[in-house]
Amino acid sequence: MPALADEILERRRESAATAVVALDTGAAVSYRTLARRTQALADLLAGLGVGRGSTVAMVMDKSIASVTAMWAALRLGARYVPVDESLPAARVALLLGLCEPTVTLVGPGYRELLDGAPAGRVVTVGEAAAGASGWDPSAEAEVRPVDLAGRSPEDHAYVVFTSGSTGSPKGVVISHRSLCALLEGVQKVVGFEDGMRFLNVAPLFFDASVVDLWSTFLVGGSVHLLPRLRVATQITRAVEEWRITDTLLVPSVIRMLVSRFSDASRRDLSSLRRLWFGGESCPVSVLRAFADLVPGLRYVHGYGPTETTHSATLFLVDDIAGYEEEFLPIGGPLPHVDVLVVDDELRPVPDGVTGELLIGGPQVMVGYCGEPDRTALAVVELPGPRGGRYYRSGDYVRRREDGALVFLGRRDDAFKINGNLVHLSEVEAATLAVAGVSDCCAVPAEHPIAGKAITLFVLGGRSDGPGGRGGPPDETELRRELALRLPEYMLPVRIDFLTDEDVNLTPSGKLDRHRLRALANS
Repeated sequence: MPALADEILERRRESAATAVVALDTGAAVSYRTLARRTQALADLLAGLGVGRGSTVAMVMDKSIASVTAMWAALRLGARYVPVDESLPAARVALLLGLCEPTVTLVGPGYRELLDGAPAGRVVTVGEAAAGASGWDPSAEAEVRPVDLAGRSPEDHAYVVFTSGSTGSPKGVVISHRSLCALLEGVQKVVGFEDGMRFLNVAPLFFDASVVDLWSTFLVGGSVHLLPRLRVATQITRAVEEWRITDTLLVPSVIRMLVSRFSDASRRDLSSLRRLWFGGESCPVSVLRAFADLVPGLRYVHGYGPTETTHSATLFLVDDIAGYEEEFLPIGGPLPHVDVLVVDDELRPVPDGVTGELLIGGPQVMVGYCGEPDRTALAVVELPGPRGGRYYRSGDYVRRREDGALVFLGRRDDAFKINGNLVHLSEVEAATLAVAGVSDCCAVPAEHPIAGKAITLFVLGGRSDGPGGRGGPPDETELRRELALRLPEYMLPVRIDFLTDEDVNLTPSGKLDRHRLRALANS
């Protein structure tokens, strides 16, 4: 395993194998061409002052050009920062202010987002514009050896912004050491092979894309870039046409596939070998329904905050039809990860007892961009033989007898109703277990009579209930089912049913909880 991420491309710079395919255009490049394009951009960036310790921001559509930009930044010892190009200009300026780029690469149509923003030197993809240099993403140059003088695994590789529970952006800084530890760990647990074709659905500014791209590049496979996801058929069409072997989806998208994948629209998905998923709770019933469509898959359930380089634990299942529990555990730690389950005083608790999950080892982030105080609250130093830097996940778990960790909810989704502690994730898990529910979101709300209460938003469409009955339940039926699963104080006071037209998804494909929370209290 290389010590620096850019060495992965360096080792394959003469390979004629396909590296990246852009599914919106059908364009493809080999590793050799990608390396030559990377060198050309690196030369341009170096002339603008980019070097070791610099920051290269990217405000551009997902494309072969954006992958080239990532590699070029790393080749110079800089870190890359993908920024969501759909954000308003004020938010883009806030993110750039946190990461302080030396250069910002901006794609066609997004130049105005940088007006007045602390973007450093601006380079436009395509022709030069007023106040900006131009970059031809098809330009190539003879590849020269990477200058590794002074380089260290502790150097920053990339920054990903996450809002967390507060909505305030946090720039999570990940080092080469963390990224390479993740790749080595996932390779050991899951195993990759030559000919791997990974369908990348996640945006590059979402940390799930790290697994998609880097695990594929590690074994010389091909990454297939899906443009911004709008309908399920984009995924099924891509899997069939490009004989995709792997893809990573959030459960919201898996539910969408199951509910929309009628007999009339079925495609040949037999090339799929592994379905990776995480980020939200996913009932086993949904995975069984997916297995009916695509038998023989290995299911890879990953858990890990952005602050621990995406996946800190994994749980693998080859026979989902025979799995009897309602939800999968999040599994055990990757080889370079240490996990502790602790009480409020950060003391380890016995197996079977609920506690907060702490994550240690080389995958823990460097910190938050420009926010040492915030970093100090999130990462703690523990003494003793298992001491070191640990990230406080804010997630409640318990460890089973077999060592697997079970996710129970977030510390910040807990609040009290009439003195009773409520975890919203528990309400959502009970709702997702009801036949006909495709997705849901429970949020705290103020009720004019009940006071503190729960509002439940429900999206219907799954058809895996008893007797094969399809369609969402009505409110009376849903309340009856929830009453069988939850104590009275956890039952929602208000239930709103959403249609596909009502649903707002985040760029990562999850329900927009901040919007729903505002709606519940409107």
